[in-house]
Amino acid sequence: MTSNQHATWVLITDSNDCRIYQYIKKPHQLTLIKEIKHPENKLRDTDLTSDKPGHYGTSSSARGAFSQQTDPKEIKIEDFSRSIAKELDSDRNTNAYEKLIVIAPPHMNGLLFQHINKHVKELITHNIEKDLLHLKEHELLEFLHTHL
Repeated sequence: MTSNQHATWVLITDSNDCRIYQYIKKPHQLTLIKEIKHPENKLRDTDLTSDKPGHYGTSSSARGAFSQQTDPKEIKIEDFSRSIAKELDSDRNTNAYEKLIVIAPPHMNGLLFQHINKHVKELITHNIEKDLLHLKEHELLEFLHTHL
């Protein structure tokens, strides 16, 4: 990606998909730069794990089942947020953008901010905790126009 001195990127994501746009305020314009998909996050927990939980016996006739320490789906979502953060840092290193607007639902936003490094955080001008990935490009452009 070539260096763009005044590029503003809009990152819009949820736990399954991420889109990165270049945003030009005047004239209002959005250009899709890249899309990152993580379809595994749509799978059910039983599709993500290979086995049923193991069982254990006790001195009495009672039996129990081992439970998983962490939710497999949550691990996949965290991996996805980590990969988005790496992508943002890689693009920052090539000066692909100068400003960043982050739009993500609260939970994904929190995970993303755990993995974004301080250099990328310094470029964030707006952090919007909303699930807007369902918006079409013209609707997203209208949202940005009225909220920024």
